[in-house]
Amino acid sequence: MTYSPNISEAHIPYDGGWTEENGIPVLLLSVPTLPVKINTSIHKFSYTWLYEKEMDAYVLCLLINKKEEFGLIFSQKEAGVLLMDADAYGEFSLVLTLENLENLKEDTPYLSFPKISLTRSLQAGW
Repeated sequence: MTYSPNISEAHIPYDGGWTEENGIPVLLLSVPTLPVKINTSIHKFSYTWLYEKEMDAYVLCLLINKKEEFGLIFSQKEAGVLLMDADAYGEFSLVLTLENLENLKEDTPYLSFPKISLTRSLQAGW
């Protein structure tokens, strides 16, 4: 199934970094403005990457359970720096939380999206 996004805004990660779980790279992002309930049970999700030329940014569009949709924006000079890490060139998991990363605890709620990969745009050049 091909996913065609229908988003009108994208959210900017406040903070982020790479970690690893069971040998798989994990991109951990703090997105306080995330419009989705963080305790949502994800039964199925779809995603696609777009490149926004005017902002020089990748936009990750996510559709959860065929009903909740949102975007995350990775501009080259901000969160996009994370996409230039070697871990972003292969398959990785994406973990989203509303909390600041320095405040994370064992029981901090999060959303997890496995098997994400970025097909880079020739237009972007990064």
